[in-house]
Amino acid sequence: MAERVSGPYRGYYISAAARLTPSPDQADGAPKPPIYVGSVSVAQGGPDNVHRFETLVDLGDQRRFASEDEALGHVEQAARVYIDRLLQNT
Repeated sequence: MAERVSGPYRGYYISAAARLTPSPDQADGAPKPPIYVGSVSVAQGGPDNVHRFETLVDLGDQRRFASEDEALGHVEQAARVYIDRLLQNT
């Protein structure tokens, strides 16, 4: 598993993670390459702050990625869009 913390972005720290998962075999029995699944956490006041919150962040159509960097970049960008939307409504 790879993890990357960035920030502060508009007062929030973003912790993006990518986890390697096995992919199901194809119908013809040939194995597919492994895939990465991304997840993200957002915290205010620092990445180790106990005041975290959990929410569902829309990741768009893509949920599985071919590389760690692709998964990390995608979920980090989704968190930034979420933060922008959150602050726009306040």
